[in-house]
Amino acid sequence: MTCFHFPRTPLLPVLCAYILLFSCELTPRSEVPQRDKDFNDYWHFHRGDRQNAWQVALDDSGWDRVDLPHDWSVEDGSVRDSLHVGPFFKNLESGADVGYLPGGTGWYRKHFVLDNEPEERVYLHFDGIQTESRIWVNDSLVHAHKNGYTPIYLDITPHLSPRGLDNLVAVEVVNPDRHSRWFTGSGIYRPVRMSRVGPVHILPWGITVQTPVVGKNKAVVQVGVDFRSPNGSHTVSVDMEITDPLGRTFSIRGPADTLLSGTDHRVNLQAVLPDPLLWSTHQPHLHTLRVRLWDGNRILDESSVRFGIRSLDFSAGKGFLLNGEPVLLKGACIHHDNGLLGSMAFADAEHRRVLLLKENGFNAIRTSHNPPSESFLEACDELGMLVIDEAFDMWEVPKRERDYHRHFAAHWRDDLTAMIRRDRNHPSVILWSFGNEIPERALPEGLAWADTLISFIRTLDATRPVTQAICGFWDNPDLEWADAQPAFDLLDVGGYNYLWSQYEEDHALAPGRVMFGSETFPLAAWENWQKTVALPYVIGDFVWTGMDYIGESGIGHAELLSAADKPANFLMPWPWYVSWCGDLDITGEKKPQSRYRDVVWGESLVEILVHEPVPEGQREQVFHWGWPLERKSWTWEVPEGQIMDVAVYSGAEEVELFLNGRSLGRKPVHPEEKGTVRFKVPFAPGTLRATAYQMGQEVDGDTLFTAGPLDHYRLVPEQETVRAHRQRLVYVRVEACDASGRVLPDAEPLLRLGLQGPAELLAAGNGSPMADGSMQDEAFRLFRGKGLIILRSTGITGDIVLEVEDGTSTKKATAHLPAVAL
Repeated sequence: MTCFHFPRTPLLPVLCAYILLFSCELTPRSEVPQRDKDFNDYWHFHRGDRQNAWQVALDDSGWDRVDLPHDWSVEDGSVRDSLHVGPFFKNLESGADVGYLPGGTGWYRKHFVLDNEPEERVYLHFDGIQTESRIWVNDSLVHAHKNGYTPIYLDITPHLSPRGLDNLVAVEVVNPDRHSRWFTGSGIYRPVRMSRVGPVHILPWGITVQTPVVGKNKAVVQVGVDFRSPNGSHTVSVDMEITDPLGRTFSIRGPADTLLSGTDHRVNLQAVLPDPLLWSTHQPHLHTLRVRLWDGNRILDESSVRFGIRSLDFSAGKGFLLNGEPVLLKGACIHHDNGLLGSMAFADAEHRRVLLLKENGFNAIRTSHNPPSESFLEACDELGMLVIDEAFDMWEVPKRERDYHRHFAAHWRDDLTAMIRRDRNHPSVILWSFGNEIPERALPEGLAWADTLISFIRTLDATRPVTQAICGFWDNPDLEWADAQPAFDLLDVGGYNYLWSQYEEDHALAPGRVMFGSETFPLAAWENWQKTVALPYVIGDFVWTGMDYIGESGIGHAELLSAADKPANFLMPWPWYVSWCGDLDITGEKKPQSRYRDVVWGESLVEILVHEPVPEGQREQVFHWGWPLERKSWTWEVPEGQIMDVAVYSGAEEVELFLNGRSLGRKPVHPEEKGTVRFKVPFAPGTLRATAYQMGQEVDGDTLFTAGPLDHYRLVPEQETVRAHRQRLVYVRVEACDASGRVLPDAEPLLRLGLQGPAELLAAGNGSPMADGSMQDEAFRLFRGKGLIILRSTGITGDIVLEVEDGTSTKKATAHLPAVAL
């Protein structure tokens, strides 16, 4: 294939194709149905298996009370011995895969009473349950689910008690051993919502928005509405109202139509918007679409979605165009966990993670290797982050003994449907990926599966190209790289894992192929980005990974070895529990590779990094996803005069290094050195500064200072207030500082926190890759002078007072945060 232009589908047939500006409202005669109401509070939880725990008659009054989202894998275990540390189990089988955090079985139960009308339909929406689940309503098994990442929508109406009587939802969750290559978490880790609608109602994920024509002067917005009538016949009309970011309203009402009993219908509407505000990475303008079903002047149902007006264009000649403008994808692969929170997908946590990546130069994310939470995509929409939405890490051939391969053949269709129907209105999503490093990718059965998956995806959404991430044949040495070409030929865009060296050779074989680095090594940032900039058919680079994650413990390690030592093979043993391959650590702090990437991408002109001293007789071994033992620090416990290796990374023509005002030399920045200039510097406390020059003129500089002794701790809340709601969080950074307020990069004291007011402690810890006890109690240690506290609102207003102290001195820090009404 030579070129893909999206949208590329013909205009849908429409019932109405005109615009009414600021149209008048019709007065409803009935209450608008309740959609997507919070269903997260007051669950009862039991960790471990329990016979017949789905039965209404079971007494759960002694169970733990939890509010969702919830992940029991990061909760402290009940056993305390030499093998159990906080939530960790040192002897967990394949523990390095999942960060030594056990899964198992858990039960959730929630009692509720409804004042529902006789003909009302009631839906439950689980955005994700990890990993395998069964759901009962009032003793009836209503659903069994095998994928921990795909959402679940259930019509529970037939199983409900009569109005005003007690109902029970019971959920059994099983997180099997040896089922994942990374930490998944355990439990109902994403939010749950309830919708109550009338007999005639818009179906779950029943609104589709497309923008087939996008220009500066006008945009065409096409809306498809799928709705149902379970009994009786109705004369139904459909209208839609689009509100743009400026508050302008565009309304359309279609003609009345008769909806027959028991049938699902689709109505297509179209609007032409003048002077549209387009969604982009720099200006992520979002529109709100409200769709209503009417019977005369009575509202039968109403639902809203947000969308963006934007066009996608992929071609080997021009690369990737967003709204007609070229965009190079500065990409991050990420797993789904939220660091110290485990897998819990609070909207605030998801928003923070996307914001951190955006602030550190990324404009694109690959959700490796599974669909993300809905909140995550909403954050990407709001912040202007492009997304490759990925479905599977395996098909029929396993990567771990009890992984999803056991269920793929029976459930792939439902899981792809749930992912795409939920996610297709998000403007941030630009590509569908249906696989990552699939073992059978180049075999006949794998090619047949790929063809089937691609065809099915296009029936659900043909406005985005389809990809998969393909790697070299390290897993099948009988094959050669040429054997991968048929798999690439099926794709709209080819994902290359760690294969930048193949781009030009493959382009000669397939000149129309669009390519991107779907996974790349941090140490190859220079090579990957140079190819992305130079080759129009290469549209981006996605590093593994943008942020540290739990599990695949220590794949980003660098270690000091003696002559007789053998390097670690892949994963690191206990107490490593974090991957340590991210540009950012699990708390969001920048790591050295992020500083280098800033220079590679032109976000910074100069960065200084200093290598840790390597003892005589030892050598450094950096693993594939690792980075040398560099630190952005000039505070070292070494004798004065000890030679330190200093790297100055720069995109300028020359750099000059100064120690305490004295020049140590001015050197050119040679491209063959990948933007790196190295100095040998005799250590002396004080100031180390690098100055960058362009055409002989100073253009930028970077300075490191030697920190003094510990003087105080500093609490830095990331927001000024917290909203009084159980789903709202507040992040507070903790820093150990000298008298000048500089962070002490080697300070790792044990702190204890105290908390008063309407908040509870959700997590406290640091960004170290090594486990250090509980992730949720009041005692926590700083790492390189920094830590993080995460609080959860109790749902009431008041003054939150947070205090930390180290227990060995009188040094304390206090922060006050008002919890305000929503």
